[in-house]
Amino acid sequence: MPALLVALLLALPDKPVNTEPPERSARYVFAWRGVPVGTVNLHWAAGRFTYESHHLHTREGQVGERVREVTLRVDAAGHVEGTHAVPQALWLWRAPPAVGCVTGREELSGQEGPHCVTAVHGAQVEGTLLGAAFRARYGEDGELASLEVGDSRFTRAAPGARLRAPPELFAAGLPVEGRGMGPLRLEPALEVPERLPDMTAWAVAPARTLAARVHAAFPSKAPSAADWRVGADAEAGGCLAHALRFAKLAERAGQRVGVVHGLLVVDGGPARPHAWVRVALKGGGTLDLDPTSLDEVSPATHVAVALVPADGPALEAGERWLALLRGEHRVVRGATRRE
Repeated sequence: MPALLVALLLALPDKPVNTEPPERSARYVFAWRGVPVGTVNLHWAAGRFTYESHHLHTREGQVGERVREVTLRVDAAGHVEGTHAVPQALWLWRAPPAVGCVTGREELSGQEGPHCVTAVHGAQVEGTLLGAAFRARYGEDGELASLEVGDSRFTRAAPGARLRAPPELFAAGLPVEGRGMGPLRLEPALEVPERLPDMTAWAVAPARTLAARVHAAFPSKAPSAADWRVGADAEAGGCLAHALRFAKLAERAGQRVGVVHGLLVVDGGPARPHAWVRVALKGGGTLDLDPTSLDEVSPATHVAVALVPADGPALEAGERWLALLRGEHRVVRGATRRE
């Protein structure tokens, strides 16, 4: 997993203020290609600004959590004491910034450089961060609500909201209500389209052949950097790496497929995040394939959360994962209902 992405991506400028604000805190969920991989906690009080990141990482195939924290002394205008630089997250956090450029400092790396706002459309802000394009949206309270930079997205968690940290979601999964091997579903339900507009019709045989080819190309079935790069040539990779490589190879063959973000239940265990692919078939219908295991995609084991293109930030998937992290949906099997 990309251990420094939070440090490199959460940053934007804002207007300086003349008085120091009261103590405040905020929490953001960081998603990469729609998959939640960390949280960022911000705290400002008594001239001290603290940036703390909790993010998912893997080591020897084991999912864990890495925590990094930096505290900076800042003056009433938000500048790091004795400099003209502003902590990036602090400037991003406080209010929609004005058009223009400032010098910002990445909290974890200490790198400084230009941060420019090129357009402000009400609560929407566009610009560049050390040359990388960004788009930010602010809430009615003037605080950052969401930030998009490339394939990354930061979304604010409501104060006091119950939130399962991404490492917990991946390691512990979600409980499944009900017994037996009946079909899985989410309550309340999430509508997932059968296909995407640009998916192309394909035949079953070559699609299954490609799934077997991708499966064999990953001798090690464990999360790696390949899960975050379309077409990465690693020999180790998790479910997302398998799905992305399938999509890339299919595209080379002139076919467009969709990537399914969903949950997988194995041997009566919890529902854990998973990814597979969906192929549009000639003559109508679709075929879901799981190149990670080559097991059949069944309603008894797989439940879809979102269907997204293989290339892009998968923003809809990210919003739905955030809802799962907040506990807004239950995983149920068969006829289980809440009384």
